[in-house]
Amino acid sequence: MAADKDQKTHEPTDKKLSDARAKGDIATATEMRHAVMFVAAIVVAGGMGSAALARIGPMLVRLWGSADDYRLEPDGAQAFATGVLATVAGGLAPVLGLLFGSAMLILFVQGRPTLSWSRVKPKFSKLSPVAGFGRIFGKRAFVEFAKTLAKCGVVITIATMVIAPRLVGLDQLVHTEPRAIAQAAGALVLSLIKAVGLLVACIAAFDFLYQRHAYRQRMMMSLQEVKDEHKQSEGDPKIKARVRAIGIQRSRRRMMAAVPTASVIVTNPTHYAVALKYDHGAMAAPVVVAKGMDEVALRIREIAEAAGVPIVESPPLARALYASAALDRPIPTEHFRAVAEIIGYVLRLAKRGR
Repeated sequence: MAADKDQKTHEPTDKKLSDARAKGDIATATEMRHAVMFVAAIVVAGGMGSAALARIGPMLVRLWGSADDYRLEPDGAQAFATGVLATVAGGLAPVLGLLFGSAMLILFVQGRPTLSWSRVKPKFSKLSPVAGFGRIFGKRAFVEFAKTLAKCGVVITIATMVIAPRLVGLDQLVHTEPRAIAQAAGALVLSLIKAVGLLVACIAAFDFLYQRHAYRQRMMMSLQEVKDEHKQSEGDPKIKARVRAIGIQRSRRRMMAAVPTASVIVTNPTHYAVALKYDHGAMAAPVVVAKGMDEVALRIREIAEAAGVPIVESPPLARALYASAALDRPIPTEHFRAVAEIIGYVLRLAKRGR
């Protein structure tokens, strides 16, 4: 296991990060989500909570004050329950919506939005009691449990340190006005929220940086993994070479089949051979139907001799056509004059022969 970690010395590629993101595997800091929900809860308690209570409160007052007027009979029970649930849902919907939206927003902030069906796809392996026992009592679960206990202990310690100095004198508030009690309680709660909020923010920042670092380390790749990924994306070099060789063979067979249709073969005489085809009136310029060097050039000469195609030795022109002319394309314009002289010479020989 340690050897595998030592071998993973290469940074993760974009493809590996993209594949992990597609599977829903992204760096997420749980404490960051808790911190955002903590802030959202404070906002709810300070603002939206009052609005929710203002909406639900009158209904509770009516229920409590007029309880004798309600009859939970079969005809009216459903309407009564529907009305109560609708009022409660309408009052709590903004509160729950803000908490849920905050939890979802922090997921998008930590990583680019992604929808992974692999996370929700049913897996029979998750139904295994052994696997479930391992998840519940495994090393990772133990670490998370220890983190939760440590966090709770730190929060309780900070809260105690904030509240303890202010406990002195609280007994004197017994005979004071409700307004003074409310002010003292508000100041105490505000101090507690500030201290706990600062602590939660520090924990969230540390967890965010740690999760980013841990995720990067977990995504590290070995040299063999980089090579395998390159083969998958670019193709196996052996297979590509084989495909290229097959393509060259097929192209060469087509080229050799076109040699007997050529008008003239221009040679070096042995190192280069270029087969040109020209049909007066049908072509604007001669076309290269075959070309090659060494063994391919020799094969072109052999096929041309067997088919009775004229062969003209012109070393400079043969080298120039081989280097600049493309197969199945007209010859470059700078060679028009030299090729025209050769074709004219071949035509004159043909007339004399007839």
